[in-house]
Amino acid sequence: MVYRSTRRQAEREAENDGYHLTSFEVDVRAGMDKTAKARRQIGFWRTWSFVLALVSVGLAIAVIVLAVRQTEKKTETCGKTPISNKNLNTIDQSEPDHPGPFHDLTKHEMFKIREFLENDPEIHVQPADGAVMNMSTLYMMDLFPPRKEDVLEYLDEGGLQPDREARVLVYRGDLDPPVVEERICGPLPDVTACSLLVSNTRRNPVEFALRPVSVMEFSAIYDYVLKDVDDKIGYILLESYGTSYHTCNPGECFSFYPSPMGTKLVGDITMRRLWIWAQYSVEYYALHPVDFGVLAILDGSDPRKYSVDKIWYHGRLYHSMDELITAYNSNSTEKSHVQRHSYSKDVFSTLNQRGDPLPEQPQRPPTLVEPDGKRYSLKDRKVEYLGWTFYFRMSALTGPSLYDIRYKGERIAYELGLAEIAVFYSADNSIQRITDFVDSGALIGSHSKSLVPGGDCPESATFIKQTFSGQTTADPVEHLRSFCLFENNNGYPLRRHLSYSNAEGAFYGGILDSVLTLRSAVTIVNYDYIFDFILHQNGVIETRVMSTGYILPTFYSTAEQPYGFKIEKDLLGPIHHHMFHFKADLDISGTSNRYETLNIKSEKVELRTVPGRSYFQTKYERSLKATEKEALFKYNFDLPKYHVVHNNAIKTNHGEIKAYRIALHGMSKQLLPENEDNEGTLPWARHQLVVTKHKDDEQVSSSPYAMWDSLNPVTDFSKFYEDDENIVDEDLVFWITSGMHHIPHTEDLPLTPTVGNHLTFFLLPYNYFKECPSVASRDHIRIELKDRNDPKQGVKVERNGNSYDTCSLPQVAKEYDTLLEENPDIVLQSRLSRGIF
Repeated sequence: MVYRSTRRQAEREAENDGYHLTSFEVDVRAGMDKTAKARRQIGFWRTWSFVLALVSVGLAIAVIVLAVRQTEKKTETCGKTPISNKNLNTIDQSEPDHPGPFHDLTKHEMFKIREFLENDPEIHVQPADGAVMNMSTLYMMDLFPPRKEDVLEYLDEGGLQPDREARVLVYRGDLDPPVVEERICGPLPDVTACSLLVSNTRRNPVEFALRPVSVMEFSAIYDYVLKDVDDKIGYILLESYGTSYHTCNPGECFSFYPSPMGTKLVGDITMRRLWIWAQYSVEYYALHPVDFGVLAILDGSDPRKYSVDKIWYHGRLYHSMDELITAYNSNSTEKSHVQRHSYSKDVFSTLNQRGDPLPEQPQRPPTLVEPDGKRYSLKDRKVEYLGWTFYFRMSALTGPSLYDIRYKGERIAYELGLAEIAVFYSADNSIQRITDFVDSGALIGSHSKSLVPGGDCPESATFIKQTFSGQTTADPVEHLRSFCLFENNNGYPLRRHLSYSNAEGAFYGGILDSVLTLRSAVTIVNYDYIFDFILHQNGVIETRVMSTGYILPTFYSTAEQPYGFKIEKDLLGPIHHHMFHFKADLDISGTSNRYETLNIKSEKVELRTVPGRSYFQTKYERSLKATEKEALFKYNFDLPKYHVVHNNAIKTNHGEIKAYRIALHGMSKQLLPENEDNEGTLPWARHQLVVTKHKDDEQVSSSPYAMWDSLNPVTDFSKFYEDDENIVDEDLVFWITSGMHHIPHTEDLPLTPTVGNHLTFFLLPYNYFKECPSVASRDHIRIELKDRNDPKQGVKVERNGNSYDTCSLPQVAKEYDTLLEENPDIVLQSRLSRGIF
């Protein structure tokens, strides 16, 4: 019936169209129509099936959403409590029209500086998009801090704000000989002059050979040096390693890792040498080295004259490419045969999740929650938090710093920040044995970016952007997540005491250690360093650095065994020394400070209860350090001591020193002999603590040239204390060195974990407050008897206004309060005598 109807329909349609169909054509069209109708019927049911499936999926999703919402109700935050202080909870990251003395350069100021430099007839910086090595080019710009005296007059006495100025590094490749010029540009924003920086602590201009490596130089190395390598010995690289630098398939070419050779090793302050390691371009390339490297000659500003000095190949040093070619072609040397890793998510060096998942089923980790909103504010790079205030910035050269740190209005530190990072390596091969990095030459601050919520910082953190000047673009470069700021609970008590029995008073008091943390994570090629500045509620300032990231391994050979362990096929993790230098300009009760040590000693005394019997105990002796050299501190386990800073004119109510104590955790010893090889470029690492009289000319303990300048350091930190000035009742600066020796092991693959790699120092109040200032915190919990005369009435809990009545998050606390009503003895003795203390 369907077929006949369809046949007649086909004939009518053909007649209407003016066609005469044969019987076969009618059958075909009818069949097609029949099929089409059948398809339409199938399509109809398919559509309805799809709709029903969608409805089912929708219902399932709705059920899941409802379930998730029900679950999330257990972790939702409380409604915000009305706050009378309008500044609290304010998060404002806009650039101010009139930035203060500590604020980093704004975008507007950067535009104006570049505009002046490009139009100045003497400096004549070239536009960034067309700059090359032999031109006048802008490397970087950074805030040049004003004189401390002028800033204090502005902050404390209502004086005028000092003019803002910028420090710029200009590569004068257009001069003969080429040099690096440091210039001070100001006043900002409408620059009227960019004068050469005059300083008693560093020379200027600086030899061109000492310049930090720039993007332009890396391009020149690739275009000239490595092109020459490929042209001459590319066939050796292909036969030995299956790839090269230029004659290779896209994505399979060698990556290269630079290792500078200090001028003390070269013997000439004008000579620039750089080892270029070869690595496979597999995640992560630093963990895939081969036994090949090139020592490049990079003298002058004309990259066409760059050349190859020496070659490292298969455990042997060759003095030219021709020497290697002769040995290779004559089979008079052993040849490398290294198989390239192909990328997969299971390669040991990748950061993919692999192995049996833990937990077996997905379960989210604990999450930080701020039940009543943020307890800190941020505006114009000033932070306020529970009595604390401070400013912060990110120097392109030296990294993060805090300024004008105060607690309840009293300044504790004028400046607290990173000054330098260094890593010195050891090995048998000619490349890594001279690899001594001093990282301000890599623009430390500019490498703090891309912090990830849930990975680097809590999801609830405030992520803070930072702007830097670019080398290849005229526009300022903005990193949207250079800092994160967050309050977190450390999960342990700041202080607590349980007095359980009635005889002892029957009370409990405790407070968890909730702190405010300002964090940055600096990635210098393979290594990542996490810097935290932490403010505690008891007036303590904590500075912490944690090391993570990829190790820098070397190609394995038996000759490398004294320097590390074999941790993978063809891979050895060599020993290296991480060193960090910090500046702490403390102002304890003003700028007239003293530095004393409380030396802890043993003494022999009379026992008294037994005539003629002696007894050993410990005591302390105060030792005032009068001069800078007298204050030099090298840690000695046999001579423990406290380091305290105070204003001698201001005492406690009991006539004692009102001080802050510097507690050093994470000290290490630099084992290299002084002024030998590259050691002279970091004299700051010779001591764990150095105290100097404040000088505006001694702003930074290192320089961006320290990667290269070991023959004649541009900034020699030892000169800061060689004049041995008086430091009694003076404005003092404390220079603190932290560090650790690292011998890598298999658990450092793929990345070095931070656990066990925490280096910290603390600024601790020491007789500074009448009592611990955290007693004012509402976070404190007190539990006591309702009636001390009738303990059986039970206990009460005081949370100082932090009610749990409207919050579903702290359900455990509410349950605990209910449990106390039923059984007060779980916290205090109220009914039972247990027969124990």
